[in-house]
Order: sequence, then C-alpha cells, then structure tokens
Amino acid sequence: MIYKAQLVIIGEFSRYPGKSLKDFIYKSNKGKLVNFLDSPELAVERLGR
Repeated sequence: MIYKAQLVIIGEFSRYPGKSLKDFIYKSNKGKLVNFLDSPELAVERLGR
C-alpha cells in the first residue's frame, strides 16, 4: 500500500535568508505533500483542500 500523508510545517521562515532554503520551500509549497506555512489557520485551509 502507498500512503500519501500530508505534512505542514508552521513557522517564521523569512528569518532564514538562504536561497537554497527559500527555493526548497517554494517548490514544496507547489505540491500537496509537504508545505511550509506561516500560521495554523493557513495550515487548516491547505489541509482542507
């Protein structure tokens, strides 16, 4: 069986200035499995889709 669990990581990511991390977050947020968000409210909205 293949399980597709969603993961939301909530935090203040702008304090980490690295371009590599920003690129990783950007690409992750385009998909559905791993997302980096700023607030729990956004997480609930994203997981509800």
